[in-house]
Amino acid sequence: MDTSYWENLLLTINRFFGVYPSGKRGVLRWIHSLWSLFLLLYIWIGSIVKCLEFTTEIPTIEKLLYLMEFPGNMTTIAILVYYAILNRPLAHGVEFQIDCIISGLKGKAKRLVYKRQGQRTLHLMVTTAIFHGLCVLVDVVNYKFDFSTTWSSNSVYNLPAIMMSLGVLQYALPVHFLWLVLDQMRMCLKELKLQQRPPQGTTKLDARYESAFAALVDVGGGSALMIEEMRSACNLIELVHNKYLSRFGPFLVLNLINSLISICVEFYLIFNFFETPLWEETVLLVYRLLWLTMHGGRIWFILAVNEQILEQKCNLCQVLNELEVCSARLERTINRFLLQLQRSIDQPLEACGIVTLDTRSLGGFIGVLMAIVIFLIQIGLGNKSLMGVALNRSNWVYV
Repeated sequence: MDTSYWENLLLTINRFFGVYPSGKRGVLRWIHSLWSLFLLLYIWIGSIVKCLEFTTEIPTIEKLLYLMEFPGNMTTIAILVYYAILNRPLAHGVEFQIDCIISGLKGKAKRLVYKRQGQRTLHLMVTTAIFHGLCVLVDVVNYKFDFSTTWSSNSVYNLPAIMMSLGVLQYALPVHFLWLVLDQMRMCLKELKLQQRPPQGTTKLDARYESAFAALVDVGGGSALMIEEMRSACNLIELVHNKYLSRFGPFLVLNLINSLISICVEFYLIFNFFETPLWEETVLLVYRLLWLTMHGGRIWFILAVNEQILEQKCNLCQVLNELEVCSARLERTINRFLLQLQRSIDQPLEACGIVTLDTRSLGGFIGVLMAIVIFLIQIGLGNKSLMGVALNRSNWVYV
């Protein structure tokens, strides 16, 4: 099966959920735009109705954090739909640039890159489908197969969650393509390093060492030319990555903030459950654990997929430093490449200049998470000690 099959299938699914531009023009494009707007309005209306109907008696700060998920979902989905309707040229332009970068590879390397990308796409697509299918199933069981209630709940919670997960994949997979090209460069440099081994039995004290080494490594400047082409391709990869990040920056920032707030609320609600367990609500606990896994996984995935690019550049630096230099031209080429990589490594990518996109930011996310959760727990304990509490069979009722 063609390795591009899975990418095309994922893009078709994204178009159905209104988060990717239509590949057609004319009437079909208008139909797709209207469908995307319908999904957006459907989610907005459902979220607003849910906020208005939320009347549970809980502290104001907890209620505020709980309800912040809805405007976060609404804004994030609006950004995705905007990209799907009005930002079509930019999306296809970036795809074309990535294809141009990959077309510069040799035939075998190009096939390997497309094969690995197809496997990665299939893996993420199946994982996403299984996870969200499980969330929908648990939601149905939680509401005891009540069709109207389950439909409303899935429309407000799971439908936006699926669209945002597809939006994350839409950003992550092209970045993974760029990572594969960098990885292919690293493999080529390692092959060059192996070729630099002198003939069998020749030592550095042998008079034949330098001449044999120069003839093997840099005949006609071939090695320098290859490394120079890699340097140009690496520069183009960085430009494409920055362009792609500037397009998805607001979406990534909102996604990370929204997920962080949702994790805080879910942690607090799970703490309340284990403080006073009501085992008839075990299904709801499973639902909260799934939601916690989804938001935590999104934060880690967004940060990790960008850190892979940084790690690959560090690996390129290491292999370049291990190469033996036998000509002034090769030395200049390697030094320029190293300088370019070092400058890129020293300037980590940031989404809208707010969030540094690598896993080192996890420490900051965890610190904010613990501070908010502890704050909510202190408010809950203070309310209980001041007002007292009576336990109803399904929830806490403040008296």
